[in-house]
Amino acid sequence: MSAPGGGMGTGTGALRHRLVHETPVETADGMGGVTRAFLAVDALWGAIETSAAPAEIADRPGAVLSHRVSLRAPATVQPGDRLRLGARRFLVEAVSDPEGRGRRLVCDCREETP
Repeated sequence: MSAPGGGMGTGTGALRHRLVHETPVETADGMGGVTRAFLAVDALWGAIETSAAPAEIADRPGAVLSHRVSLRAPATVQPGDRLRLGARRFLVEAVSDPEGRGRRLVCDCREETP
């Protein structure tokens, strides 16, 4: 479903990406630190919108990509969790319920590069 003006809406048809919700699990490494791994929690349908913001990277002009992922609620996604789409991984930095109805969550994410 398209939103007015031709953009991607957040109706049921827009939730076309099958994402794996992962949560961090820390294990003591035996040397006073921890090892962090991610455990798959569930699979969710979502819509991904990408935007770029100008940035200076290593003293050169560039851009930083950010992603807004809309999910059907209820979902237990929290900041620090990760959403995976194939080999792509999106670190969740913020979660909001823009309508305040508990029907949809919007996650502000940063894509991790391996």
